[in-house]
This record gives sequence, C-alpha cells and structure tokens, in this order.
Amino acid sequence: MAPIAPEVAFDCQNIHSALAPAVPDLESLVNTVGRREYQQLLVISRQYRTLYGVDLATELENRIIGSVGSLLAGACMHKVLAEVMYIHRAGKSNRKYEALRKKDTALEVLCEILVGRTPEEIHELKEAFTTVYKVELQEHTLSFCKDDEITSAFFVNILKDKEDKPLDDMEASIAEFHKLIEAGDIPGMLAIASIMTTVQFGTLIRGYNAQFKQAHVMTMLDKVIAPKHKEHKGTHLELLRFAVMQSADPGRHVALLMEESMAGLGTNEDQLSRLVVRNRGKFMEKVKSAYHIDYSRTLADRVRGDTSGLYSHLICHLINQTI
Repeated sequence: MAPIAPEVAFDCQNIHSALAPAVPDLESLVNTVGRREYQQLLVISRQYRTLYGVDLATELENRIIGSVGSLLAGACMHKVLAEVMYIHRAGKSNRKYEALRKKDTALEVLCEILVGRTPEEIHELKEAFTTVYKVELQEHTLSFCKDDEITSAFFVNILKDKEDKPLDDMEASIAEFHKLIEAGDIPGMLAIASIMTTVQFGTLIRGYNAQFKQAHVMTMLDKVIAPKHKEHKGTHLELLRFAVMQSADPGRHVALLMEESMAGLGTNEDQLSRLVVRNRGKFMEKVKSAYHIDYSRTLADRVRGDTSGLYSHLICHLINQTI
C-alpha cells in the first residue's frame, strides 16, 4: 500500500476526531471539509476508508442530521455518485419541516441532473445508478412520469445513447424549430430538445436567436406560447424552458436556479446544496460571473444574506473551490 501523504493523514485524523464525540464537532468538520478542493476531498475520502474502514460520506450523513450533514456528505463524494444519490432520492427531503419546503419535485430534480448533459455523462450516470441501486436509471426515472406520455418520451430520449456531432443542416433545423414555435407545438419542441445532444440543441438555440433577434426562444415561450397554451403551462413548458436555458447558457441557468432556491420566504436547502455539490470547481466561476452580472451582487453575498450558521459557511467555502 502506498504511503499516505502527511497532510491527508492529518485531515483524516481531524475528521475522525470531530466525529468521535456523541455530538460531533460541526465547526471543525465544516472548516476541514469546506477548505479542501474537490480532488483533495476524494483523496481524503479514499484514505479515510483505508484508515477507519468506513465510508466518510455515509458516516457524515448518519452522524449529522439535516442540511449540514447532507452537504458535508455530498461534498466528500465523487460527483457522479452524489448525482445518482440525488436521483434516487428525488422528491424526498432531509429537511425536518416539510411544510416549509419550496418546490422541489422529483421531476425537477431529474430535470436538473439529467438535462443538459453530454452523451458521455449520461452513459456514466446510467452505469453508476445501476451499479449502486441495482435498477436501470430509465426505469427509475419513468416511475415519476406515470400517465404522462410526453414527459416519459422526453426522458427516454434524454437517456438514449447518442453521438455528439455537428448538425447536418443548421438552416433546416432552425426552420423546423421556427415552425414548431409558430404553431406553439410544445411536445414537438420537447422531442427535438431530447433527441438532440446538448451541444446540438444549444447550437440550434443560439443559431435561432441570432436569426430571430426580436423573438428569442425564451421570449416566445414566456410571452407568446405560455399564455395561449395553458394546458402545457406546467410540467411540459417547464421542461422545455429548462432544456433551452441549460443548453444555450448553462452558467447563467445555474445562477438562475441558485437565485430561485433562495428567493422569497425561506431557502430550498435541498436544491441549493445539490447545485453547489454538482457545479463546484471551475464551472462555478462561470456561475458566479453570470450571477454577478444578472443580480448586481456576488453569489457569496446572496448566500450569506439568505442562509445562516455553519450551513452558510460551508456553502460559501464550496462555491469558492477552483479545482
């Protein structure tokens, strides 16, 4: 066995000591975990299992109840494993007071994690989900889409194996999408969004917006299509809006989702934690930049103003990770 680096051994010992008392030392755990980069935490988690024979993420979640424990656990997991855990728990919350929860339905969680991914990422998620939970990801996903053929077809297409290649005919694709927008055909647009890869659909949306500068896709969806097609105003329209934004400008979209998780009364800590765990690192720099442009304040300031205590400290630590 390769020798353990002294700094990793030191962190493992500090975490183990903080978890040892009947009441864990949360401040020590937040300071240790929060100040380590993602790759460092993966090394610490592996060595912790070697030294103490237990999974660090599981230990953190079992010993620490609530949002801080869930966030600590997610921070110490490989991102793919954290994502399959979130998918498996879709629609469920670790928060004690369910009545205070903001919207966080199973379909919203599935959409947040599955939409806007590369073919390689989808393949990795499917394999990991089956390995961990012994059930196909598609089967699990479709269990939340009962009696909704449009949503079911959307996720079936999202989960299909695809090849990321340039669009065969950009002009024809834009023309076809324009016809669907003019007709207000939300199922048709959802079919295109799910059949294409994220790169292809993002290219289509940006090309469409460049050609129809006075009628961008989101403008048409929100101001023209939504008022006329109230039967699709719920799930289907939200799926389409999510796919459009996530494909065309993912950094700005995640910034919007983070703002929505904190807007109004209370905070959707389940969603905020997921967004931070999944997007920390280099991509978070794009999110923070987009957030500052759109809301004229830093993301860290927003977090500190809406959350409190050790949870707030840990979120701020994690959004400042760079690796």
